[in-house]
Amino acid sequence: MPDIHVDRLSFSYPDCDEPVLRSLDFKIVPGEFVLVAGASGCGKSTLALTLAGFIPTRIPGYLEGAVYFGSRKLSEMPLHEISQRIGMVFQNPDNQLIELDVESEVAFGPENLCLAREEIERRVAWALRQTGMENFRQRSIFSLSGGQKQRVAIAAMLAMRPEVLVLDEPTSDLDPVGTREVLQVLQELNHREGLTVILVEHKIDEVIPWVDRVLLMGQGQIILDRPPRGAFANLGLWDSLGVTVPDMVRVARALPEVFGDSTPLSVEEVSRALLGTRYRDALIRHDKDRYGREYEGDSILNWEGVHLAFGEVRVLRDINIDIAAGEWAALIGANGSGKTSLASLVMGFQEPSGGRVSCLGHPVCPGDISKQAGTIGYLFQSADNMLFGSSVEKEFEFGLRHRRGGLRECGHTIEELLEIVDLADRRQANPFQLSHGQRKRLALGVLLAVSPRALILDEPTTGQDEGHARQFLSFLEGLRREFGLTYLMITHDMRAVAAYAGRVLVLDEGELRLSGRPEVVFARQEELARCGIMPPAVARLHLALMDGGTKSVCLSVEEFLSAIKAKEAV
Repeated sequence: MPDIHVDRLSFSYPDCDEPVLRSLDFKIVPGEFVLVAGASGCGKSTLALTLAGFIPTRIPGYLEGAVYFGSRKLSEMPLHEISQRIGMVFQNPDNQLIELDVESEVAFGPENLCLAREEIERRVAWALRQTGMENFRQRSIFSLSGGQKQRVAIAAMLAMRPEVLVLDEPTSDLDPVGTREVLQVLQELNHREGLTVILVEHKIDEVIPWVDRVLLMGQGQIILDRPPRGAFANLGLWDSLGVTVPDMVRVARALPEVFGDSTPLSVEEVSRALLGTRYRDALIRHDKDRYGREYEGDSILNWEGVHLAFGEVRVLRDINIDIAAGEWAALIGANGSGKTSLASLVMGFQEPSGGRVSCLGHPVCPGDISKQAGTIGYLFQSADNMLFGSSVEKEFEFGLRHRRGGLRECGHTIEELLEIVDLADRRQANPFQLSHGQRKRLALGVLLAVSPRALILDEPTTGQDEGHARQFLSFLEGLRREFGLTYLMITHDMRAVAAYAGRVLVLDEGELRLSGRPEVVFARQEELARCGIMPPAVARLHLALMDGGTKSVCLSVEEFLSAIKAKEAV
C-alpha cells in the first residue's frame, strides 16, 4: 500500500487572489489515522479534495507542487483507478447521494466495479451493518434525516473497500452515539485492515482519542504536526486559531499536581487519575444547589397532543411541548428521532396527523408559510438551501429589504452584520465559494436581519469551528436577553446545549422522553444512552467520579474546577 506525499503544494481558486493552500509539505504513511483540524476557511476541505484527487482534475484552479500516491502523481492517475483506491465522504451527504433508496446507493460503487452479485451483496450488507443502517436498506433516501444520509454516504464509500478514506466532517450531522460508532468503525478498519484514514473534523473532543496524528491548519498552512498527546503543549496556539481544545486536556492542565506533564485524552483516563484524590472528595462534598427554575413566560410555540405519520411510519407520538417567550430550549435526540419534523410543524411546512400546533396562541396554518415567517425564522440544517444571491452583500441586502419591524430599532447595518458573522473581508465573494462554516454563518446572519420573534435553529453549529460557533451563540444569547427572542435549537452539539440552553427536550423514536434543565437531564446518563445521546465530557467525568450517584452535574470545565477546588481550604 503506497504512502501519500504532499510536496510543496499550493492552490488557489480561479476567483481568489490569495492561495487557499500554501506550500504544504508532509507525508502520510499507510495505515495512519490522521486528524486535520483548523478553523473554518483555513483550507481543510480544499486539502481533503486535493488528497482525494478532485483537485485539480475536476475542480479548476492554480496548483503548484504535487500530491504523490506512492511514486505516481495523483493528478496523472486515471480517475477510475483513483476512485477504487481513494474514497471520499463529503461534508454534505446530499452532494454525493445519487440513488433513490439506501440499498441502491451502497451497491452503486461495487456494481460499477463489475463485481459478482454475491460479492456486491456481501459488501452492501457489511457496510450497512458497520454504519448501523441495516434496518434502513429499503428506505427512500429522501425520507432519511441528515445524519442518516451521512451514514449512507459513509457506507457507500466503505463498500468500495478503498485503501485510503478521506472524510470531510463525516460526523457533523450525527448524534453523539452515532459519532462514536462511526469513529469506532473507522478505527477498526484502520487497525484490522490497514485502511489509511484522513479525517477533517471540528469535533476535537470526540475524535482525538481515536487518531494517531494531528495536523493543525491555519491560513492554508500546517501549523502543527504531532501525535495527539503531544499536540496540546501550547494551548494558546489552539485558542488563537479558534479551534477546540478537548475538555479533558484543559482539566489536566489545571491540575498539574495530579497529571504532571501527561496529556489525558479521554474521560476514563482523567477519572482514573482523580479517584482517591482530595479533588474527588471535594466533589462529593459539593452541595451547591444547582437546580434552577424552568423558564416562565407567555407561550409562543406550542404542540398539544401532536402526532405525525408518513403512511405506516409513525414519526411523532403524542407530543406536548410549550415554549415560553424568551426561552432558549434545546431539542436533542438520535438521528431520525423526529426533531426536524417536530420543528417543521410550527412553520407550517407540513400538517400534523393529529393534535394542535400553535404560534402566539393562534393555530399554525399548514402550507401558509408566509403567515409564520413574520414571527418565526428557520435556519435550515443545510445553509446552501437558503442562499441564492450573487454575493455575500446581496444576501444581506435581500434580508434587510424584507425586515418586518421587531428588532428594527437595533439598527444593524450590512457592515455590522458582516462583522458579527466574521465575513467583512468576503463582502463581494460568491456565497458558494465560501467554506461550509462560512456559508452557515452567512445564512444565520441574513436570518437575523429579518427580525423574527423566534428562531428555529436546526444544527446552528454544524461545520463551524469552536470560535465561530461560540461567537454566534453568544451573539444570539445577547439578542435573547435584550429583546426577549425565543430559540428552539435542534442540535447534536452537547457543549452548546450545556453552555446556552435553559431547558433540554429529549426525543426518542418520536416521543418526548425527558424534559428539564441541562444539568439535571445530563445526569441521567443511562436514559440518554438509550436515546442515542452522550452528555458532554465534563458531565460524564462528574458522573464517573460520583459513580453515577448524582442528580445534577457540572456543565463546563470552569464549573467542574470550581466544584472540586471549593473545599480545598477546609
